[in-house]
Amino acid sequence: MIQSREPDIRRLAARILLVQGAVTLAAAALCFAAWGLRYGASALAGGSIGVIANLYMTLATLRRGGSAGLVLSRLLIGQFVKVGLTVAMFIVVARAGWAAWPPLIATYVATLVVFWAVPAMAAPRPPPRSRG
Repeated sequence: MIQSREPDIRRLAARILLVQGAVTLAAAALCFAAWGLRYGASALAGGSIGVIANLYMTLATLRRGGSAGLVLSRLLIGQFVKVGLTVAMFIVVARAGWAAWPPLIATYVATLVVFWAVPAMAAPRPPPRSRG
């Protein structure tokens, strides 16, 4: 029988979102201090796109209940909606015409790095191999 680690998964998802938010705010503050309001706002927008899309995916995927097929369909549909939502938010920012693209893209990419790095750092470490 497979034991569910649902509380662990929920904590990990929350940690990912918190770190993504912290990285976004730190990047926005750094860009604002170094290059001004436009760059700070652009970094905030880029990071927010990543955080909002991941928040949607997290809420859609980690709802309780349902069969394995239902959970898988939530995961697949959630991923498609996440991509569509991300593209739509980038289009909105592009059409607004105020964004500085380097900090916007860099902060968005930073949220993607967090999405992969936090679970990798939380993964259990294998015991060291003996040299004998």
